[in-house]
Amino acid sequence: MTAQNQNPLDLVPESLAKLMKTKSGESKGSIEDLIYCHLYGVVGDWYLSEISEDRETAFGFQIINSEPVWEMDNWLTNSCEWRDISIKTLQELVNEKFLKEKDIRFLITRDLFWEPINFSEINIEQNTLFYPGTTDRNFS
Repeated sequence: MTAQNQNPLDLVPESLAKLMKTKSGESKGSIEDLIYCHLYGVVGDWYLSEISEDRETAFGFQIINSEPVWEMDNWLTNSCEWRDISIKTLQELVNEKFLKEKDIRFLITRDLFWEPINFSEINIEQNTLFYPGTTDRNFS
């Protein structure tokens, strides 16, 4: 895939989904999971290792760290965990809230230069995209 010909706001295009492992009902997540896709935005990062056959749900590691003043709780809850991730919902937020309403809080984009790597090789302590103001990834 050539990055120049892709739309980073198309979060999981079919060409990428075909490369990903099919989501199983027994997904648990581990440091050895191969991460095929990295999504990121001002509220956090999503590292995707599996995708459902209908392409609406992925499994991966999610880091959501929105500031209280951003008032994101209606859409995304702060977390740092392996979980099912609704690609359909994330894409709807991008399409409706970011593209139509121009709300920067909902900018979520795909890393076009991402190469599949094991989760253990990712520095999850480092924010990918910074939003003006303080952001602290210390969840303790």
